[in-house]
Amino acid sequence: MITKTKENPEITEMNKSKIEEKLSGEVNAFVIIAVLIVIAVIATWLVQAGQFDRVMDKDTGREVVVGGSFHFVEQAPVGFWEAWKLLQKGFMDANVIMLFILVIGGSFGLLSQTGSITSLIAKVVCLFKGKRYEKWSFIFIFVVLFSFASTFGFGEQGIIFVPFIAMMAVSMGYDAIIAVATVVCATALGYAGSITGPFNVSIAQQVAGLPLYSGLWFRAICAVVIISITAWYLLRYATKIKKDPSKSLVAHIDYSNLEMIEDPKKVVMTGLHKRVLVLFGAAIIFMIYAMLKLKFDIAELTAYFMLIGVLIGIVSRMKAGDIADGFVEGAKSLLYPALLVGFARGMQTIMESGLILDSLINYLVQPLSNLPTFLVPGMMVLVQSLINLIIPSASAMAIVSMPIMTPLADLLDIQRQTAVLAYQFGDGITNLILPSYSVLIGALGLARVPFGKWFRFAAPLVIILSIVVLILVTIAELIKVGPF
Repeated sequence: MITKTKENPEITEMNKSKIEEKLSGEVNAFVIIAVLIVIAVIATWLVQAGQFDRVMDKDTGREVVVGGSFHFVEQAPVGFWEAWKLLQKGFMDANVIMLFILVIGGSFGLLSQTGSITSLIAKVVCLFKGKRYEKWSFIFIFVVLFSFASTFGFGEQGIIFVPFIAMMAVSMGYDAIIAVATVVCATALGYAGSITGPFNVSIAQQVAGLPLYSGLWFRAICAVVIISITAWYLLRYATKIKKDPSKSLVAHIDYSNLEMIEDPKKVVMTGLHKRVLVLFGAAIIFMIYAMLKLKFDIAELTAYFMLIGVLIGIVSRMKAGDIADGFVEGAKSLLYPALLVGFARGMQTIMESGLILDSLINYLVQPLSNLPTFLVPGMMVLVQSLINLIIPSASAMAIVSMPIMTPLADLLDIQRQTAVLAYQFGDGITNLILPSYSVLIGALGLARVPFGKWFRFAAPLVIILSIVVLILVTIAELIKVGPF
């Protein structure tokens, strides 16, 4: 492991991180996506092309699938050159979220340069470090962000908190995985345990013809169960690495750049630091208001954080050139995850162009009609989890899968509310390990955590929660959560 750059002066921090990842035997996330893209291209030649009919839904304002309308169509295999063009189209389709990720990196680059973050983290470390309840500070942040995700659809916005939590975790003797887990588990599982989520529960219930937010009491119980299990899992890992840092999954990576260089008690929070932090704190509060009341989408939030980045530079009395340079350097730190999101969208574009996306969904759903009734709710979760692999967007998944699942539930005498729960569980939990999940990739990029190491951390939690939600969805059907 290379830890002393003075012995290798030509190695920059970025190069050192890459070398450490190679030495640890990690598989690059781009390699995983590349393999999936190749499989998708081959599948367009082997899988029979097919389509569902689609109509405009007046309630959601979106085009939805007509249940039972699947039919085979003429094969449309994707050729070698066409695959490259479709990848480029995928980048165009994903441009909004890619730009959002880069802008977040740029704004935080400027925020970090002011020294405000360092002074804030120093105060937090002094407040919690060494206290009996120090590790509970991460659980508190997790629960708060989970509540945001489960109520008003907080998602990609969580990326902005990763640098704070990573510096806080490393400075308190934990590791960067704790920082990633605090944010990613909150957003991904917040959707799985969604109570009033506008981008998943709301759309799914409208498509299924259910009263909006019906069954809320049961979803609230599910949310508490998911929070409790995840909190236990995070505390267990935090306690283990605090006692023995060598047991950290990223112990081989040098995170000295995230540690407090000097004694936190001696770090002074200047007037400039306070002004910048007040500005940023107000920006976060207004962001929540804008999402809830002004219905800001990702494109508008991107523009908003561009403005915040410029304002941070002005308040910090930076020169115009320094503001530009700081923004560009910050954006560079998230170029890796931004590109990964584009390639992941390109894979979906290839399947859509090859007319196999609907076929794959149809093949996944068909076996459900042959199962005993008591097994159907759990299998619905598994099928939705598989659909999540090819349609990572919660809203897109709802408008594609729910029109299929709803009539199937009626046919098999399963409650539609159960079908919605199966969708929401299948949509959220597997996002913890999907390289196409933008929040995960953005958080890993900011915290410099290799995907393979994260997978080792998150996979057991995914298995545990999957078993739990299979039980929960079965209980929902047995007690008939309803109204139908």
